[in-house]
Amino acid sequence: MDTDLLRTFIEVSKTRHFGRAAENLYLTQSAVSFRIRQLEQQLGVSLFARHRNNIQLTQSGEHLLPYAETILQTLGRAKQTLAKDDAMQHQLVIGAPQACWEMGLQQWLDGWFSEQQDQAMRLETGNREQLCRQLLERALDLAVMTEPSKIDEVTVRQVGEFQLCLVSRTPRLNTSMLNEQAVIWLDWSTNMGSANVPAELLQRMPTLQTSSVQQALHHLLKHGGVAYLPRHFIASHLKNGELHFVDGAQVLPRPIYLAYRSGSEQQPQLEALLNRPLRLGTQTV
Repeated sequence: MDTDLLRTFIEVSKTRHFGRAAENLYLTQSAVSFRIRQLEQQLGVSLFARHRNNIQLTQSGEHLLPYAETILQTLGRAKQTLAKDDAMQHQLVIGAPQACWEMGLQQWLDGWFSEQQDQAMRLETGNREQLCRQLLERALDLAVMTEPSKIDEVTVRQVGEFQLCLVSRTPRLNTSMLNEQAVIWLDWSTNMGSANVPAELLQRMPTLQTSSVQQALHHLLKHGGVAYLPRHFIASHLKNGELHFVDGAQVLPRPIYLAYRSGSEQQPQLEALLNRPLRLGTQTV
């Protein structure tokens, strides 16, 4: 059924006047009358009782009115949903751990985004398991990780690394004195328990465990202790003497990976993004 006929029927039922309905619909009065006759012929009933200057809905017209309104409302919602689906197909969805966003991942996207025309983005935050699941569910186009995915359907590209350093507010602290220090643990991945991490830290209950670099740094500066933090992120605090390296603690390199579905619909946009140097803070990683 032509929805224009239903719209005309609803307008006439509201105005109870063919002339005013024609004005509201930007039609001629004869066009409105023709549409109503068409609808009545299709349904096989009379919808209006026509008297001079007095147009009333028939019983059939009263019954049709709520159905006509529902049909048009449903069609309108369907069009909105389809338009949203179409827009989503052109939206690039990028996910990363909280710590990566805080270390400057957004700045990496700025140059690429300024070169795009009509490109939309959505940014997500999650741990490695959540990001991998979203990639497989096609809810994510690109994931930034510090540990590679081992899923066949996901392509992983290492784009560099950054350095984690064990630091404290206390100057001249060394690894033999760690038992005296509170531990702040920043969650990076499942394999942080490497041989290069002092055993004293792995065996202790952290006073704070978080996935946020900002929270870990704030707690360290406020309450003291020791924590592995990204070197470039704390450079200013090292320079002004607020933080100090723990003597004897090895620097831990952490890789940066970009992961995406093989054969992604967003492959052209992904390639343009993957070819840009990835920078965290002031370092190229």
